[in-house]
Amino acid sequence: MKRIIFAFALMFFLIGFNFFCFYTVSEIGAEALEKLDYIYGTLAVGDASKTAEECEKFTEYWLSEQHILSLIVRHNLLEQTTSSVARFVPLSEFGEKGELASEINRCRILIEEIWDSERPLLRNIF
Repeated sequence: MKRIIFAFALMFFLIGFNFFCFYTVSEIGAEALEKLDYIYGTLAVGDASKTAEECEKFTEYWLSEQHILSLIVRHNLLEQTTSSVARFVPLSEFGEKGELASEINRCRILIEEIWDSERPLLRNIF
């Protein structure tokens, strides 16, 4: 009987931990996408100084959240996203609006891919 109780306790712990990890990835992803939308909006308005400031804030935000995500998510997607985010500040400072918009869209796709890869779907399990 003790083995069955221990097995159920372990099962509930693992399921709870998986839900916590998925919740963390979802929250970070949603906040990052919201910030990227705001940067894209400042880029569309044409306020270069505001865009550069927001790009710098997002870079700091992403580097702080990357450490949490590195415990949960595959590293190749994080490395691609981080290399893309690292280009935000120079592109915004030098006024490369087209490339900055392209990098923002690339980051959006990569963050959505990170979220999609962590969803509990059969294609992610097998």
